[in-house]
This record gives sequence, structure tokens and C-alpha cells, in this order.
Amino acid sequence: MRHFVLVITLIIVSVCAYPQVADSTRVSEASIDTLSASITDSVSTSKDTTSLRQKIKKKANIFARFIKSFDEYDTTYISPNYYNFTAMMQNTNFYQVYRLQATNAAGHTQSLHISPTPSFKVGPYIGWRWIFLGYTFDIGHPKSATKTTEFNLSLYSSMLGCDLVYIRNTGDFTIRKASGFGETADRQAKGMEFSGLDTYTTSLNAYYVFNHRHFSYPAGFAQSTVQRKSCGSWILGFRFDKQRTMFDHTQLPHILTGNEPGAETPLIDEMKIAKLDYFNVSVSGGYAYNWVFARNFLLSVSLAPSIGIKKMKGERLSGKEFWSNIKNFNFDFISRAGIVWNNTHWFAGASFVGHLYDYRRDRISLSNSINYFNVYVGFNFNRKKQYRK
Repeated sequence: MRHFVLVITLIIVSVCAYPQVADSTRVSEASIDTLSASITDSVSTSKDTTSLRQKIKKKANIFARFIKSFDEYDTTYISPNYYNFTAMMQNTNFYQVYRLQATNAAGHTQSLHISPTPSFKVGPYIGWRWIFLGYTFDIGHPKSATKTTEFNLSLYSSMLGCDLVYIRNTGDFTIRKASGFGETADRQAKGMEFSGLDTYTTSLNAYYVFNHRHFSYPAGFAQSTVQRKSCGSWILGFRFDKQRTMFDHTQLPHILTGNEPGAETPLIDEMKIAKLDYFNVSVSGGYAYNWVFARNFLLSVSLAPSIGIKKMKGERLSGKEFWSNIKNFNFDFISRAGIVWNNTHWFAGASFVGHLYDYRRDRISLSNSINYFNVYVGFNFNRKKQYRK
């Protein structure tokens, strides 16, 4: 009996325990499925991550190749920069001239050439590849620095280049030349001070060098490469200029306005403009040439005239005005010239960069000429690894 009861008990316990064992088996199977799915997802994620990394790397390589292409060139024409850093001392001379001209209904023309005090700056520069940092001191006319703000940035690579200019002049001007006011007035006005002009210039110029594998702008203006064979290239660019000029004719010398006894020809009404505020969007094109006239010596010259649309502030531009601007073809342009000696380690030279902005409307014309002349001497150091012996 005891054996029977024991057997029955064992059977009941076994039956009751079976679902738990079955559930335990199902949990284990579910765990295995979960683990398998996790492993599959992990493998899939790993593949996706690898694919993403490959795509990022590929894009990075494309971008790196694009940046590197800025300075791709034929080494039979251009020697590369063998060094990482550059140090130099530079003298910068800044000279600006405004020419205001107008003609009245009777055909009489008057013009004024007015310029701020020229600056004569000297200072040190340190450079790393494309980037140059420095500071120059105006030792010629330090008192006029508070009335003039001048910023000029030029970036040169073999393929692409950029110029950024910002200039503000407030009241520190001299009359360089006057015409149309009478012989005596024209002569006496020369050299007189004039505080009735405030000017603001902002300009951005970007350009592409077609023959950049054989022609080097940096060789003539950035001293980072050396042109070994004479070569030229066509240039295509885009320009945006903004000009704001405020002119108070009552501040002119009385000999010009007619408020002084003996004044011959008073200021005509067309010259009595109060404000000109306009911007210009244009396309520029030109040619540049590097002449290697002796070993390590280079003479570089380029001209890039531009044509575009000028628009006064708040003015709507009609189709007729658009074609009128095209037909007038104002000769805005950027000119460059440089002479340099560079043996890849030491260098010295001089360069000129001129910007001309021109505005013509009805019987009035205004031109703004900005000129930089630099003299420099310096050296490169910290030779790049690939050029070390």
C-alpha cells in the first residue's frame, strides 16, 4: 500500500512539475531565439556601421582630393613649397582716390579728385601654408588712423583665389585736383583739406584660374611656390561690391563753391549730390602672365575687367536699365603686378594690387580707386617631412 501511495505521489508530482519544465524549456528556446536575433542584428548593425564608415571615408577622400586639387601643378613649371612656415617683414602702402565728375545741361563739366591721407605701414607676418597673420603700424600718419578703417584679405591658391576689401573713411581728405572751376580756382584748390566726405567700400572678388597646373598666382603674390617656366592663364571671376558715399558740398573751399570774391565758376547743381548708395554684381574675366626672366626671378602681371549690374539702394531695376548697364560697360577691374626673387628658402620682392570701382548715372560719375603697394623680405622654415633628406 505504501508503495502504491508512493508511486501515485510520484506520478502527481511529476504531472504537476511537467508544465514548469515545459515552460522552462520554452523560455530557453525564446532566449536562444532572442540571442540569435541579437547576434543577427549585431552583425547587420556591424555591416551597416562598416558601410557608413566606408561612405564617410569615401566622401572625406573626395573632399580631401577637392581641397588638394587647389594646389595641383606640373612641377616642371612650378616648384612646390618645401616648408611649413613663413616669416617676413612687410611695408604696406595704401593709396585711395575718389573722382567725382558732373556735367550740366549747358555741357559744362566739373570734376574733383579727392583722397584720404596715404598710409605707410610696417610690420611682421607669420604664415602657415595658406594662412598669414600679421600686424602693421602706420608710422607715416598715426593721427589719421582713427578716421580710417582698412581691411584687405587676399587668398591665393593655384586654382582658386579670393579678395575681400573693407574700407571706411570719415572726413580726413585732401583735394588732389580740381577742374572746371576756373584756372585760378583749380590751382588754389589743390592741396586743400576737405572734411565733407564719408565713404564706405565693401568688396568680394572670387576667381578661377584655368591653366593652374602651369601658372601660379602664389608664386607672384604669396611666395609659397616658385615659377620655373614662363606661362600665362585666362581668369574667370565673380564680384560683389557695395559703395556708400556721403558728400557735403558746403564743406568745400569757398573758392570752389562761389561764396568767395574772385570765384570764377561756382559749383554746378549736378555736383551737389548728398548721397550715393549702390551695389554692383558682376562677372570678371582677364588674363595673367608670369615671366621668368632669370633664375629665381619672376615678373607677374594680370588684368581682370568686369561687367555687371549696378543698382541704387531701394531702386527697382527694369529690363531697360539692365541693358543700359550692359551697353555702358563700366570699366571696373582689378589689376596686379609683382616682381619677386625666391630661391624656395629666402625671398624678397614688391607687389601692386589695384581695385577700381566706377559708377555712372545720367550726368554724374563717381570712381573709387584703391591701391596697395607692398615691399617685403622673408624666409621659409620647418621643412616638410616629404622633402627632408
